[in-house]
Amino acid sequence: MTDISLPAFHHTATTQCNIKVDYRMGLDLQLYRQFYKQAYNAEVADADLVREMARRFMDADREFQAFKTRLAAANVRKAPKINSANDVKNRPTLNGSGAVSS
Repeated sequence: MTDISLPAFHHTATTQCNIKVDYRMGLDLQLYRQFYKQAYNAEVADADLVREMARRFMDADREFQAFKTRLAAANVRKAPKINSANDVKNRPTLNGSGAVSS
C-alpha cells in the first residue's frame, strides 16, 4: 500500500464545501486526489479532501484543542441548560485572550 498521511475516508464523506483556492493549490489538490486514488482505489471530491485535511490539521493543533477544552469547560460551568436555539445566543464564550465573556 502507498504511504499516505490521510486514512481512507471516502466511505464517510457526506458534506459539501465550496471554497476558492489559488492556482497552485488547485493543482496540488488534483495531484493529491490522484495520490489518494492510487492508495485506496477510490475517487474523492476536492471538497471532501479539503474537509478531511482541515479536520486532521485542527485535531493535531494542540493550542486549538486546548482552546476547545477551555471553551467547553467554561460553557459547562457558566451556561444554563439550553432548551432552544434562542438559548444558544446567550451562552458564554472565550474572548481573544482566552477569558470567558457573556
